[in-house]
Amino acid sequence: MKLKEVEIRIISDSRGQETLEAEMESDSGKKSQASIPSGKSRSAYEAFVLEPAKAKNIFEKEVKEKILEHNFSYQDKFDEFLIKLDGTSDKRRLGGNLILVLSLAWARLKAKEEKIELFRYINKIYRGGANIVHPTLPRMIFNMINGGAHGKNNLEFQEFQVIPQHATILEGLKEARKFYRALEKELDSKFGKDEIELGDEAGFSVDLKGNEQALKILKEVSRKVSFSDKFSFDLSLDVAANSFYKDGKYEVNGEKWDVKELVDYYEHLIGKYGIMVMEDPFFEDAFHDFSELNKRKGIYIVADDLTSTNPHRISMAINNNSADAVIIKPNQIGSLTETIEASKLAHKAGWQLIVSHRSGETEDDFIADLAVGLNAWGIKAGAPETKYRLNKYFRLAEIEKKLNK
Repeated sequence: MKLKEVEIRIISDSRGQETLEAEMESDSGKKSQASIPSGKSRSAYEAFVLEPAKAKNIFEKEVKEKILEHNFSYQDKFDEFLIKLDGTSDKRRLGGNLILVLSLAWARLKAKEEKIELFRYINKIYRGGANIVHPTLPRMIFNMINGGAHGKNNLEFQEFQVIPQHATILEGLKEARKFYRALEKELDSKFGKDEIELGDEAGFSVDLKGNEQALKILKEVSRKVSFSDKFSFDLSLDVAANSFYKDGKYEVNGEKWDVKELVDYYEHLIGKYGIMVMEDPFFEDAFHDFSELNKRKGIYIVADDLTSTNPHRISMAINNNSADAVIIKPNQIGSLTETIEASKLAHKAGWQLIVSHRSGETEDDFIADLAVGLNAWGIKAGAPETKYRLNKYFRLAEIEKKLNK
């Protein structure tokens, strides 16, 4: 596929910070756009993010002309060209953000050239050119209460989530939005409307006494919504332990705990509140601690900061049996090809995939197609509120209709 034009623009994300958008046009006249998010809670192993103005400048001076000179037939060839042009281990010269936005825009354009849906294009690459396994719809994991780096409160844990046991995407989204409104009403009655704010991912942020109070309120709301609608929800946590790990200890509830004390706390919460998924229970290099918890729990232990959508890190986690599910974030690694490589590695080991957004989002709904194309078990796109989050869920509903035709 030969490109006729490619442009990079600077736009604002959901936090009002600058990020990149790419627009491409092929020789056949087809066009595509892509924009990428940015994360506030980042591991040390993510691809380098270049300041957007610098990335745009480098693109115009060093990258654009080279792209337009070439004719790329396959996704991996386009991505490998950019990675080689960058020439660093962490994409520091061009920026993982610049490489990724070009990679995603090229994927969208290539899907249009092939006259197939984006999720089918991704699935075809994922399955090696043959759709041996049909694309599947993920479970939706909704962020209801924000803490940690994403909230304006004293909660150590970053995301308090619910997973609807839905038959269809629209049904699950409808019930999640009912839950969200019921939670807002519950928080209003306990704290007052003036004390309720939204966190970075549109979950509620209030001055709760601690992590357990947040879980207790979610459980109460779940019972009320489930009773009235005969609809059930599972609870999920993104602990994001990196954010409260300091000098070999975990600072929780005003105390400094060792690993054993933290595990005892997790066991208490899991047993009392029936938590189904726990993400990043330890800091980003604690492969052994992840493994020990993974042996003891009948829930999904999910790696995010530990693995950072990086094939090398995922291999280390697999070898240590550190988890049984992994978060997939394209901007952690910096290209669609490497995202697919990381996903294949995890799936081959029997792990589940959970495709995830970032706290600083755009209106781009690429991750919805990615989750379906990768046959992911789950998708995290934030709360069922604001256009930056809802766009992803609405796209899933569109895909569901196409799969059911």
